Formats: sequence, C-alpha cells, structure tokens
Amino acid sequence: MPTPILFNLNRGVVDRRGLARADVKRLALAAQEQTNWIPKVLGPMMLRPGLGYYGGVLNNALERVLRFIFATDDTAVIELTDTVMRVWINDILLTRPAVTTAIVNGTFPTNLASWTDQDDAGATSSWLAADVDFKSRMQLLGNGTARAMREQQVVCTSPNIEHGLRITIARGPVMLRVGSTSGADDLLSETTLSTGVHSLSITPAGDFYVAFFATQATVAWVSSCVIEAAGDVRVPTPWGGNDLRNIRYDQSADVLFVACKGRQQRRIERRGSRPGARGWSVVLYQSPDGPFLVQNVTPTTLTPSAITGNITVTASVPLFKSGHFGALFSITSVGQQTTVSAAAANTFSAPVRVTGLAAQRAIGIQITGVFVGTIVLQQSFDNAVWSDVGGESWTAPVSTSYSDGLDNQIVFYRIGFEGAYTSGTATCVLSFSAGSIRGIVRVTSFIDSTHVGAEVLSDLGGTAASSVWQEGKWSTLRGWPTAVGIHEGRLWWAGQNGVQGSISDAFDSFDETFIGDAGPIDRSIGAGPVDVINWIMSVKGMLVGAQGAEYSVRSSSLDEPLTPTNFNLKASSTQGSGATEALKIDQGGYFVDRTTSKVFAIQFDVRAYDYTAVDMMELAPEIAAAGIVRIDVQRKPDTRVHCVLSSGKVLLIVLNDVEQVRALVMVETDGVIEDVVVLPANSGDLDDQVKYVVRRTVNGQTVRYFERWAQEVDCRGGTLSFCADSHVTYQGPLTYTVPVAHLEGKEVVVWSSGADIGTDDSASEWVQRYQVSGGVVTFLTPVSAVVIGLGYSARFKSAKLGLATQNSVGMSLPKRGDHIRLLLADTHRKGLRFGPDFDNLDDMPLIEDGELVTAEVAADYDNDPIEFPGAWGDDLRICLLAQAPRPATVMAVALDEKQ
Repeated sequence: MPTPILFNLNRGVVDRRGLARADVKRLALAAQEQTNWIPKVLGPMMLRPGLGYYGGVLNNALERVLRFIFATDDTAVIELTDTVMRVWINDILLTRPAVTTAIVNGTFPTNLASWTDQDDAGATSSWLAADVDFKSRMQLLGNGTARAMREQQVVCTSPNIEHGLRITIARGPVMLRVGSTSGADDLLSETTLSTGVHSLSITPAGDFYVAFFATQATVAWVSSCVIEAAGDVRVPTPWGGNDLRNIRYDQSADVLFVACKGRQQRRIERRGSRPGARGWSVVLYQSPDGPFLVQNVTPTTLTPSAITGNITVTASVPLFKSGHFGALFSITSVGQQTTVSAAAANTFSAPVRVTGLAAQRAIGIQITGVFVGTIVLQQSFDNAVWSDVGGESWTAPVSTSYSDGLDNQIVFYRIGFEGAYTSGTATCVLSFSAGSIRGIVRVTSFIDSTHVGAEVLSDLGGTAASSVWQEGKWSTLRGWPTAVGIHEGRLWWAGQNGVQGSISDAFDSFDETFIGDAGPIDRSIGAGPVDVINWIMSVKGMLVGAQGAEYSVRSSSLDEPLTPTNFNLKASSTQGSGATEALKIDQGGYFVDRTTSKVFAIQFDVRAYDYTAVDMMELAPEIAAAGIVRIDVQRKPDTRVHCVLSSGKVLLIVLNDVEQVRALVMVETDGVIEDVVVLPANSGDLDDQVKYVVRRTVNGQTVRYFERWAQEVDCRGGTLSFCADSHVTYQGPLTYTVPVAHLEGKEVVVWSSGADIGTDDSASEWVQRYQVSGGVVTFLTPVSAVVIGLGYSARFKSAKLGLATQNSVGMSLPKRGDHIRLLLADTHRKGLRFGPDFDNLDDMPLIEDGELVTAEVAADYDNDPIEFPGAWGDDLRICLLAQAPRPATVMAVALDEKQ
C-alpha cells in the first residue's frame, strides 16, 4: 500500500499524521535547494514577490545606500556613490525645479560687492583671495559677542517656486538666516552651518534676504552661496568608491553620524521644517574639547602666539606633521591670563582663579581701546554668583593692578562691561602669575615641523612656553574612528584600540574635566586586533564588534547606566567580526563573522550572564561561502534577515524564536544584487519596504537600478499582479505600447488585467514572449492595466526522502513516487510544475473533474492526487518549479510512495 508523505514546506518537517497509517514518525526534512520560494513562519511558501523599478543609480556607479528613519512615516534612502550623495524620498529622487532667480556675486571672485556690510562694532567681514587650499571667500570675524555680518537682497524672478540654496562653508560655524525682509528668518529659520556643503530649500513669494554672520573670535569662511540648477540634488562627500563598504552610521533625529575607516567623521543632516523637509547637508563632525591622548611627559614645550583667535603654535622641537590638520591640542598655561574685546553690555572675560597670600594675590589689569562706557571688575567665590568690586571701575584705558587681601581664600575675578555701555570696543586683560588655565586649540594649517596655525576653541591662559599639553586622539595622523553608535544618551565612537562615549546628551562634547556620572567615557580595549572596530550595537548593554572578538560593554548591573566609574568591557565572543554592519533585533542582534561566510546571533544568556554568539548557518555551513557584503532586517510580515552575497544573490534567513523557525532560502534575479536597505512599511501596507540595488546588463550596458519588493498581497494574481523583476506598471486608456525604456532589448513577461499574457503556451518551456524595442513593449491587442518586467523562476528540491517506520528510516531502499497531493492557494492554473528532478517535471492538470480548467488563478486548490512522474530508485525527491509572472503558493504537499 502506498505510504503518503505530507510536509509543510516552511517548517522543514515530514509529517505522516494518520493519512494511511497511524504509527509513523515525524522526521526533519531539509531542502537541497530553495530559491525564490519565500516561506512564511506559519503557513505556506510563495513565489517571491517581484522587484519594482523606480530609478537608477547615478552614472550606474558602485554605490552604498543608507536608511534615514525619522519616524515610521517619515523616511528616506540616501544614495552614496564616488564622492556624491543623492536622496530618495518615497522612491522619488530629490530634485530642484528650474528657476531664473540668481544670487549676485555668490562665489566672491574678487570682492564682496552686492553683500551689504552689517558688522557690529568690534567685528569685521572681509574678502579673502584664493590660495593654494581655498577658493576666494567671505571672511567673518567676530570678537566673542559682536557679529560680523553680510546680507544680500535677492531679486526673486521665480516666485512661489522652490529654490535650492547651495552653500559651501570652508570653515565654520557660520550662522544663516533667510527672510522676506531684512533681518527676518521666516523663509529659513536662523541656523548654524558647519564646515561642509549645504543644499537648503526655500519657497519665496517675492524678493528675499540672505544673511551670513558669525560672533566667534576665530575666522569663519563662506566659499559660495548660489541658487541650485534644475535637476537632482547632488551633495559632494569625502567618500570615494573604495570607502563605501567601510561606512558605519547611526541616527539621532535629523542627523546621521558617519564613521569611515581612514576618514574624518561626518554628519549628514536633514534641514527644514518637518514634515516635508527638503534640505540636506554633509558636514564635518568636530568635537571642541576632546578626547585626548595622555599628557605630555617629555621636555617638549608648546608656545601659543596669543590666547584667543587664530594663532600660531610653536613647538620647542620638531613635533608637527601634515597629518595634524584638524587635530586638537590642549595647552595648560603657567600663570593665568584672560582677555575680552568687549563691545556690548554684560560682556566679560573668562575668570582667573586667585589664591595665595598678600602680594602673591595681585592681579594685573590692562584696558585698551576707544569706548564709551564703564568697565568693572567683578569677583565670585563659587564661579557662579558675581558682584562688583568696590572702587574698581574705569571709563578710559588703564594699566593697573588689584590685590584683594583675602589671604588663603579662593576667589574668581573677571572684567568687562556690565550695564553702562554706549559705544566702542574695550580690550580688557586680566593676568595672575600663579595657577593655570587649560585652553584648547584646533590645528588649521601645517606650516613646518615646529609651527602650525590654529584656532582657539577655549581661551588659553597665557603665551609662555608650556610642557603641560595633550594631543587629541583623532586626526589623520593618529587615525579616525571606524564605528559609531548611540547608546544610553551618549554618542560612541570606536576604533584605534579604543571606545569613546560623549558627555550624556551632549553628542559633540568629550570634555574630560566634566565631573560626574554624565561625564565622558574613554577606554582602551587593550587585547587582540582591535585597531578597526566594525560595529557598535545598542541592546541591553552595548556590544562592540572587533576583528578578533565581540565585546560586551556594561555596568556592574544590567539595570545601571554606563558611567566613567562603572564601565566594564569584556570579550563575550571570540568569533571576530567582518567588515559589515551588525543588526539589532529586539534585545539581541546579528553580525557577520570575520570569514564573511557566516551570520551569528548574539543574545544575552542568563546562565552565562553575558552575551553569547550562536551560528545561524550550522545546518547549512557553506550556503554563504561566497561572502556576505551587506545585511539588513525586515520585520513585517515576518522577521527576515537579507544577506547580500558577493555572488549577487541574497541569502534570506526567516526567523521566529517562539515557533523555533530558522529557514535559509536564496533570492536571485537576472542580475547581481549589490545592496539592500529596509524601511518601515508605509501606512496601509502590510510589508516593510525592502529595497535592493541590482546590477543588470541591459542593451549591452551595465546599469544599476533601485528596485523594491512588491507587497505580498499584490502578488496573488489580481488585476495587477507584481510577480516580475524590475517591473513597471501602466494603468490608463487602452494602448498598444507601454514604455519600458530601462529594459531595452530585454525579453519580458506581462501580466494584464488578471491574466498572464507574457508567456507562450505552445512552447514546451515557459518562454518570455515580448521584447522591449525602442524603449516600449508593443502588444497585438490594446491593454489598459499591465505589469511588465523580467521573469524569474522559483525552485524547490527536497532532500533525499526515506520511508519511515516505527524503528528506522529507509533512506537507501528502492522506491518511487506514486501520486502527489497538492494543497495550494492563489496559484495560476499553469503556475506549478512538479517531479523527481528538474529535467522530469509535469504540469498541473488542465482538466479537473472532467472539465477544462478555465480560471486563470485558483484561490485554493485541494483536488485528487496527481500521478507523480519518475522511475524506481534509492534517491527519491520532490522538485517544484514556479515561473513569474504566474503566482503560486504551496500550502503543503503529500507524496504517495511505493517500494
């Protein structure tokens, strides 16, 4: 008597429950091949949804895509190619319309004509000629409080149309505002522009005013401000084609923080009012106060030329290299000196800290300049509450000293205008021979091995040589971080054998003098190959993936936050991480190991009280031998990890811990899949947005396309069914031609108004009928609703089947399949072929119950057993083949077996 074998394909089990006998066992069943069949966690497997075409990569170049998710309904995809960034919003490339408005003298070739001088007293705006490093530019130099400002009234010749402002800041920060009147910011709220390139959006109703200004006492440079040309928005970046794989990023609100091996950190910023913000910037990430290497212990001294502004720093021996450009140095003075150029009320110097006895407490006071007002000396006993020092005020320049007689007390002093100010600028200097002030500078130019140009970020304490200094950890010379992550309210950078966390809720600050649990964290890893950190993952604790191990970063208790004094870093796995970002899923994550051929789950193990790594490929260890180059995770409708392989296929891992499901299937197309990014489902959709970048050969040319998985519910054979790759859709009046220019010369399949019209039924094989010629598909009869794209097949080949008895499994016994029973849903009448191998396949019967099958797609199919082709042998298998655009969903299969 034939023995039926029933198996549910997504669960990978054989189940013979009571079909012909009640004494059979449940056996594991693994497929030898499962390609383009997508299993559900509980239920069927279906022909993979098609990939919808929506655009091409810039110049068909090697690319990298980044996800931008401000909210589940506010997302974008960032396209990076060789030194260029573009942005896709809702599958539409960000573009600017054509306008005729122009900004006059926006690149400052010879002067600042057309830009009105609105400098405050004590501040200066000026023009600088081009040099070896920079183009000609607008220079803005404040004094700490006074603004250097230039403004232009722009004549708008294209009102009520979006305008793109392309602004390049050669040295920031620079403040910008754009308004419909002078001094207003109703078109673009007053904002800070960092060093980099900005593409900003405004929609003026008429003439508008653009104003740049800066208050800091270091120079700021605007290189250009122009109206963008019509077309797609392209923002320059520092990342070349060879850098793209090394990019790591994390997001906070409208900012992506980006790390890349060998490159200084960057910020990708979205700008404008939400929702619908259409401005984007790529700028430097710069910390003003750390982190630093250990303090100098050599006799080498550094001597600043001034204590504020743009200065020269001189080393006593050859110290500097060109790679120090952008590096921080902290210099601690011998003695204290502070200065302020006061040009407004309530403007004071930084304080000096006075200690000692009698004459030792004398502080020097020097006031110069032309001003109308009253300078006062103030004191504080806590550096917080200030009061005037009686009798110590001046209305004219003076050089004097003051001693308070408060022996053995610590008192702070500052000097400046309080309320009595009328005009002019007073330069006020306080000096004290004892104590010290720690100031910070950033290198802005390399002069020679003993001299660099620098800008003062926090005031220095004097101009004498000092051996108490520290060099910043990050620079081209010392290296830049290779990974970034946000965890517990801190921004973390990792690489160069260390992990640095910012001050809590202050993502730009690493001030080591900040005291308390919110202070910055700086730790070395100290073992193994850790120069390159491949990823940071925020789960219950923080995980760091290095080349040789995965590290668990946590406090003494999982419920306690990380602090400078409660920080533990231990290796939790020694698999080693590959150069691919990791994925967080719930309270664990997934990473690619250093061989790039395996994915490991890393989850907290209560028994070990640490994170442990589990091999996700243990049942198919060679399935990703080609190497994994990118991964992302889809959560709806099921949890699926998309692993892009270097072979151009995608390994899809379908997961469900509750149901103990782990399925490994392959996705392939007529081309090479190079990248993947997943965004949350759009409102009303059931599936997350899965987007691939696919390299195809079209009309003899290599192209790279953005293509998006169709929704599963739309791939079941309705009026429009999206089982085709790189597909486009037409719905409209009856027509004989539909444009498909991006598939020129390709043979395509067509689904039209509920039927497959893109295959030749008379052929022995499924053959695509239509060919794209002249950028269109031409039909013999007119169509009004069609999906046109590339065909693909889905192949399932079971493992070797055996006859199970109560005591054994007869894998090698001679046997053959007798009849097959198919339980199907939403399957085309010619949508499935079956047999013992792919060379011997039978079609679905076209006559059922004595009648011709006429329905194009059956919502369900549960008919009589069908004769199974094949001969006797000891290697019995079931092969199933489906072909796009014909939908097919297999719920279960039963095979009657003879031996």
